[in-house]
Amino acid sequence: MPPATVPTDTGESGDGPSPTAAHRVAIITLGCGRNEVDTEQLAGLFHRDGATIVDDPAEADVLLVNTCTFIAPAKQESIDTVLAACQLKDDAAASAVVVIGCMAQRYPHELADAIPEADAIVGFDGYPHLPQIVDQILAGGAAARVIGVGAPHPGRRPARRELPLLVPSTAAGSDHAQPRDPRDVSPPGRVATSQDDLDRMPASGPRFPIRHLGAGGTVRPWAYLKIASGCDRVCTFCAIPTFRGRFRSRPADELVTEARWLAEQGVRELVLVSENTTSWGKDLPGGRERQPALLEALAAVDGVERIRLMYLQPAELTDQLLRTIAELPEVASYYDLSLQHVSGPVVERMGRSGNHERFARLIERARQLDPAAVFRSNFILGFPGETEEDVVRLETFLLEQRLDWAGFFTFSAEDGTPSATYPDQVPEPVAWERLRRVSEMQERVADAAAARFVGRDLEVLVDEVEDDPTDGVRTLARSYREAPDTDGEIALVAADGSPAAVPAGRILTARVLDSLGVDLVAEVDPSVAGGSRG
Repeated sequence: MPPATVPTDTGESGDGPSPTAAHRVAIITLGCGRNEVDTEQLAGLFHRDGATIVDDPAEADVLLVNTCTFIAPAKQESIDTVLAACQLKDDAAASAVVVIGCMAQRYPHELADAIPEADAIVGFDGYPHLPQIVDQILAGGAAARVIGVGAPHPGRRPARRELPLLVPSTAAGSDHAQPRDPRDVSPPGRVATSQDDLDRMPASGPRFPIRHLGAGGTVRPWAYLKIASGCDRVCTFCAIPTFRGRFRSRPADELVTEARWLAEQGVRELVLVSENTTSWGKDLPGGRERQPALLEALAAVDGVERIRLMYLQPAELTDQLLRTIAELPEVASYYDLSLQHVSGPVVERMGRSGNHERFARLIERARQLDPAAVFRSNFILGFPGETEEDVVRLETFLLEQRLDWAGFFTFSAEDGTPSATYPDQVPEPVAWERLRRVSEMQERVADAAAARFVGRDLEVLVDEVEDDPTDGVRTLARSYREAPDTDGEIALVAADGSPAAVPAGRILTARVLDSLGVDLVAEVDPSVAGGSRG
């Protein structure tokens, strides 16, 4: 059954808000920072129409579940979360549950069949029309349960033979048009038709963007800035290109405009995300050589104090970009390297390039440019054909390179990927034992890395003042070494050991007193706090 088309009425006729205005909407977000940006954009669409955005799903009558399908545990979490949301139709006020996100795009009909309690499965092409889709559901039901699931985005350039999609796209054309944004109030033109269109800057300019940054008016002092979407790489374990489509960069002027808007809302740290951040610009005039200029332009935005780059492909990390990260004060010397493994034979079977020697040279170069640089990476254990020798190579690398942060996953055989049918599949118990062994070793390495910061002064950004029923009041912050949602945290205390009386969003200097595992405890000098930025 072909996917249903999206509604043609986008509610931009000027006749007032849609019926959605009467509803309380909650969006449950799973997965990565890119999904979180999508959620904020969709929350903005509903908020624009007058709906109330709430954090607690139990208080909402409309629930959207933004799913992830990266690996098997993420799929299971998505399914469990959708089922829990559907249960709220019996246990709470929920009247409609809509499944969105990567799992909805990748497995729409499977989800529709497996979870009949969900009212609709909406793919990326349906995103700009979600308020209208919800209105249809609440009025008695949408025309179909699977809506807006189109072909993977073809990107801006014709497919290159060395960078094919794992599943060929059937979408017409390869150029990314610049449609009218549904938020635009300039003279009518073509309306938005896909998720990517929500990233576009409308011709009217000042109303961009429509991200809703927090229910109840609470805005975090940091925000993700999605600089691109899609992926051109051919990693044999990853299915992302089959449903996210080809890589396409967002133009620099739009990114700077969004950064200014975020700073005006109180955001002090921009966290740059995409599937491959180091690919940004390759499909734009000037190519990837413009990356330093983009960072300089973002750093010049008034109010932006820190910029952090995530998802760096080691094969694309140029020396020019390394120097810019090290030399530009606003850019954190934080290297989130997408390594996945370091043993050459395993890396090659993954469809990637590099080995422990090349990766070590890259880390050494970054440390030459900035001895205080910190490093994060993720690794897959149990990839088909992985041997004990490969695991020992990874352990040796981690001990020698002293990464500050590392995440570990067991291999997940993803539908349609080459590695799912590779010979020499590693038995699951063996993969889990390797993960346990390597992660326990890395935990000691990470603890030692944190301990090296004791006695140092760090410039920190206060994220929140937390009042936990168990731990009581804590003032939590991050320095350049901690990415939000991913790494450790810094507990700020006063001279007497009590939580520092500093509001969220403040930037100040604190002296590290102790390390607790990967977390730090730092003291705030009252005189410094009084004169801090924020």
